[in-house]
Amino acid sequence: MINKKNSAFFIFQVGLIKTYSKPHYWITTIAIAVNVLFFYFFLLIQKTTWDAFLQSNTSFYIFMQIVLSILNAVFIGIALSMFFNVLEEKKKTSKASLLQTLGSLVFSAAATGCSVCSAFLLPALGIAASLTALPFGGLEIKFLSLLLLIYAIYESAKIVSGLCPVPKETIISNNKGKLELNISTKTLPQLTPLLVLILFVIFIYSLPKLPKIVRLNTQKNITAANQAAGTTSPETAALMKKINPPEGYELNATYGDIGPQMLELGVIDEQKFKDTYAQSGQPLSQEQLDILTKKSNKKIKITPENSYFLLNFFWAFGLANESKILTEGDMVNSGGIEGAGNFASTGGWTLTKGGNVMEYYSKKAIVPLTEDQEKLVNEVSSNVYRPCCGNSTAFPDCNHGMALLGIFELMAAQGATQSEMYEAGKYINSFWFPQNAFDAALYFKNKEKKEFEEVDGKTFLSNDVFSAFGAQNIKKWLVDNGVQEQPPAQGGGCGV
Repeated sequence: MINKKNSAFFIFQVGLIKTYSKPHYWITTIAIAVNVLFFYFFLLIQKTTWDAFLQSNTSFYIFMQIVLSILNAVFIGIALSMFFNVLEEKKKTSKASLLQTLGSLVFSAAATGCSVCSAFLLPALGIAASLTALPFGGLEIKFLSLLLLIYAIYESAKIVSGLCPVPKETIISNNKGKLELNISTKTLPQLTPLLVLILFVIFIYSLPKLPKIVRLNTQKNITAANQAAGTTSPETAALMKKINPPEGYELNATYGDIGPQMLELGVIDEQKFKDTYAQSGQPLSQEQLDILTKKSNKKIKITPENSYFLLNFFWAFGLANESKILTEGDMVNSGGIEGAGNFASTGGWTLTKGGNVMEYYSKKAIVPLTEDQEKLVNEVSSNVYRPCCGNSTAFPDCNHGMALLGIFELMAAQGATQSEMYEAGKYINSFWFPQNAFDAALYFKNKEKKEFEEVDGKTFLSNDVFSAFGAQNIKKWLVDNGVQEQPPAQGGGCGV
């Protein structure tokens, strides 16, 4: 028969009642929880904006990030309050409980971020370059942190409740100024909290290296169906027709044989690619199948109907085509080539014939570039931003960046000028991010009296206008000046 007084639940209950019978610990817990939540939010906006976070991630992922963040913040407040209560009552305590609480704070903070644009602390701690490297986009770290906090609270509750005897012997003791190590059957259990913390840290660092048997879909997909959504007023409709012209926008470049080359290389598995579109309700057209499987001399044209096809097609091309941007740029600054495998643009590409996606990373000069062409691509890419994060195309850590990099490389190889590449980038990103493009077009129309087609691509896609932070400032200007037309509700996720 279980003694109720020895049950973990009863110990928890008594420990909490004794601690919170003192009003100042209610204040302490609330103050700590609120500050931890502000800390989480501060870390989030170092990499993205709140609008971009809501726009890029699935509703389930957003909900779980918020719920687990709140629970972690509250439990950190409780754990620290109980630890302070132990100190206040001058009772012996294990410092491991404090370490567990601080460890939970650090790692739960590391997992706070956007599954597209990473998390601020994640690469700094050397866990991974992006939340995409984790099977559940970092939610598993927050959940494990919560369990560790519960254990830390339990350890403090045992002392506060007075229901568990405090060991008379300790592992480390001070005898006349000399530290002595006492290891016996009576003292070994005192190592349990420290062992739990060590196992927690080891498991967290192992997560990116574990086989991805199960993977949570954390990112929204952008589809042609969404892009073709209706508008709410004639003025809005007219502006959207300029941003996303129904007849499309033609680039100064042809497909050539990049489709067949990618199939041969294995960066695209033909059946997986076709199945992805069939499952999304947009099966590949015969023209798209021909682009994928045959040489095509047709000029590339992006339309509301094929923008999703081009996104994945050029994602694979940008990923596999040999490029100094991929091997010497920002992608390899956080852990080299191995670290580059943890971004959304690499870890998120699941349509290869087999093997690790990094086997195809900058694998082959599908379209060879001269040194001058490489410089041109790098210059243009460095000035072109996307609103799902604060990065330029020269840091293609998500699929939109990788796809646009591939398009720039193809255009440069076929002799396109710098201005042609900027203009192409303006229209392509406007098809992939129509809501942000609408806001930017509205901004230039009202502030500078320029129509969408009159704004040069370099300015339109600059850090001040089209990055996550630029888009946020544009939105603020529109609201502050009473310009609040609403485009179709759409987003640009970074998943296949």
